[in-house]
Amino acid sequence: MNRRDFLLGSALLTSLVLPTSKAEEVEDIKLLFPITYKDRKRFRKVFLRIRGAINLWGSGVDIEVVAYDEGIAFLDRFENGEFEERISNLMLYGVKFRACRVAMKMMGVSKEALFEGVEVVRSGFEHHVLQVKRGYVPIYL
Repeated sequence: MNRRDFLLGSALLTSLVLPTSKAEEVEDIKLLFPITYKDRKRFRKVFLRIRGAINLWGSGVDIEVVAYDEGIAFLDRFENGEFEERISNLMLYGVKFRACRVAMKMMGVSKEALFEGVEVVRSGFEHHVLQVKRGYVPIYL
């Protein structure tokens, strides 16, 4: 078998295996990004992965970010105001951001300190576990 035949065969096999349209690619992809750390470098990776998922699957992907423990700083606009525009833009794409009430209380973060549009949940850990039970795939960065 020469190289040309091999490449043609590989292309044919790939076309049989890979879906042909975005609608076929996505049935019900649900991603959960738990943020439990205070690390700007890792925060930036979260934005990259979310944008990547939106680029791959468009509106067919359901994405949530839940911040708890030290990760509550991720949604504190006074501490991370540089992320406000990114978070607002992702919300326009349907990304949901959740903040843990317990962590807010422990870290002294008020509701007013959160970025606009962030929903407060009773417990970030509880929300994380329940969303996994509902079929969300946790993406740990």
